Amino acid sequence: MNRQLHWITGLTMGTALTLAGCGGNGSSNSNRQVVPASARSAPLLVMHNGSDNKGQIDRLGPNLAVEATFQSNANEGMVLDLLGNLYAASDISASPSQFQVVHRTSSRPDEATSNLGLDREVDAPGSANLKGVAIAHQAGLIFAANVGGNSIEVYGTAAGEEATPLASTSLPGNAWDLVYNETLDRAFLAMTNGTILVIDNYVAGDFSAMAARTITPGDGMAVSNIHGIAYRADIDTLVVTDVADPGVADDGKIFVISSASTAEGMVTPDRTIAGPSTLLGNPVDLILEGNRAFIAEKSNDAILVYNNIFAGESGDIAPSRVVDSVKPEALIRDATVPLGDDVSDIDDTRISIEGVLVTSNPPLMGQPDVVVLDTDLSMVTRSFTVGGSLESVSVNQLGDVYLTADNAMTPSEGSMAVINRLGVARDGEMFSLSRDRMLSGENTGLVSPKGFDIADGLGLVLVTDNGDPAVKVFGAQAGGNVAPLYKTTLSVAPWDLDYDPDSDTLYVALVNGTVAVFEDYSVDRGTGGPDRTITPTIGGMPITAPTNLHGIVYVADRNALIVSDVGSGANGTDGKLYVIERADRADGNTPVAISIDDGNNDAVGNTQLGNPVDIAWDGSSLYVAEKSQKQVLRFDNLFDSEGGDVAPDASFAQNNPESVVLLPDYLAPARDENGLLQSNP
Repeated sequence: MNRQLHWITGLTMGTALTLAGCGGNGSSNSNRQVVPASARSAPLLVMHNGSDNKGQIDRLGPNLAVEATFQSNANEGMVLDLLGNLYAASDISASPSQFQVVHRTSSRPDEATSNLGLDREVDAPGSANLKGVAIAHQAGLIFAANVGGNSIEVYGTAAGEEATPLASTSLPGNAWDLVYNETLDRAFLAMTNGTILVIDNYVAGDFSAMAARTITPGDGMAVSNIHGIAYRADIDTLVVTDVADPGVADDGKIFVISSASTAEGMVTPDRTIAGPSTLLGNPVDLILEGNRAFIAEKSNDAILVYNNIFAGESGDIAPSRVVDSVKPEALIRDATVPLGDDVSDIDDTRISIEGVLVTSNPPLMGQPDVVVLDTDLSMVTRSFTVGGSLESVSVNQLGDVYLTADNAMTPSEGSMAVINRLGVARDGEMFSLSRDRMLSGENTGLVSPKGFDIADGLGLVLVTDNGDPAVKVFGAQAGGNVAPLYKTTLSVAPWDLDYDPDSDTLYVALVNGTVAVFEDYSVDRGTGGPDRTITPTIGGMPITAPTNLHGIVYVADRNALIVSDVGSGANGTDGKLYVIERADRADGNTPVAISIDDGNNDAVGNTQLGNPVDIAWDGSSLYVAEKSQKQVLRFDNLFDSEGGDVAPDASFAQNNPESVVLLPDYLAPARDENGLLQSNP
């Protein structure tokens, strides 16, 4: 199917999941929202914050029974990204607060604990006490309610342990929680003074609350202290919880407020639920799922479920279900979305490619080291500066760009940078600790990292280390000076790799002109060496030295490998491209089906191939970072080529291109508050 349509119609977590009728907040039929069975059966995550269970996250199954627990280093609000990673606020340690980003929380085994090889902690300097959090998926931003600081603090989702705030929104009081609709760029803030602030154009307006509207539910006379907040966009309705006096265990309330996007001033809620039958004392958080509300009731140690929160009378209404839960603090439903292909696995020609991201090593003096070209290779559309000696580049489906780098001054100090949403935005910017992070230091074991692949489905990054011959595997959320989760030692130095998630097979391009193949890689981790070694042959004989494979792509729908051969790194005219068929069972000497080669190592020929150091594939065309000729090349309809001295179909002059990756249109989709994904505009 068309990938853009796939993203637009995909379903995701949390609040309502399938749009039914729109309109006002009238009858139960007009508000009905069908929730797919896949979402209803998805895990419900419960963060606890009691004296004996601080930071414990329970994973609840469809019957709301605890299936597993995870001990995090956070204890306040939490939110999930579209890959299933959890961002949680923490005030466990002294001020300032912190975030913890937990790798794929729902897939962690029972009784697991935080692991710096998988999870990362993010400082929040300047904060007082972070509580509720929200995420802007497309922009890659985290918003955190800063109780005690009268602010909303803004950070990049990819930030690391040295993070600084990207912005701080001054407020007239303390917000406990917030909900953000990215489609409308509107934030709703639950204030501890009993009001709700509505900020239109929140991101576009530079995170200012100067023009915010105030909604005051109820009569404004009783003690009010809004905590939980959720929004259903298709009916423009808020549901908020009021803990009132935190020291009283029976004065909590629920308010349902329609026309939330335009409401202002004193508002009589459509529905108010309060009284002893409700069991509402300190309802500190809630989520919506269709017409159901799940409420974290902290003082009475329960999760309360209201099956039809938008309809019915006000008053002392008992919940539809009560689930025992000691000191619940926050809730989230983990109905993870269908993923697109990892960018290294694009085979479908119907996928729209938005740009070609290229690194230079080194760029021209004073020029950016990352550029994005159009697919015609006719112009630069964006640029960015990372700094350092950049090697390979890739991008995850959130739009975060990963880059390896080595240190020419200190060869044993390799690193990896993660650049927040560079795959879709940030033109003219530079690396920033408020948004980006580094993975570097002695513990990483990185010496001279080169190629790598991001396996979004596993939440892993697989890196080849040319200086310490190995494949080193890191958690995709890791940062700082952390050791790899595991490594596969190689007897020959590698340059690049491609991981096929469907077959769990790893293909590694080696500098001796061969390809090492590891099957069942995520299970076996390469123990015992490669399962197969492919030696490309032409005319029945292995390719004559010098041969030095660099770029590699596995094309699943053709069961073929495409590899680039730089030949001698000192010779700028002897580069080649090979296609190898039946890659899933090729072993030993294997004929090259297509060879792009002018036949003369002493002349570059029509191919323009000298040192083709990296390649990227869009299902039909191959993009090549040709370093010695200072070109980015494109070869169309590669599998239809007869080979030989074939000229590229397009080229762009770029100083020392080192790596290339394609940017499909499904990167960094937005998720509105009804749970529907929106592809990039």
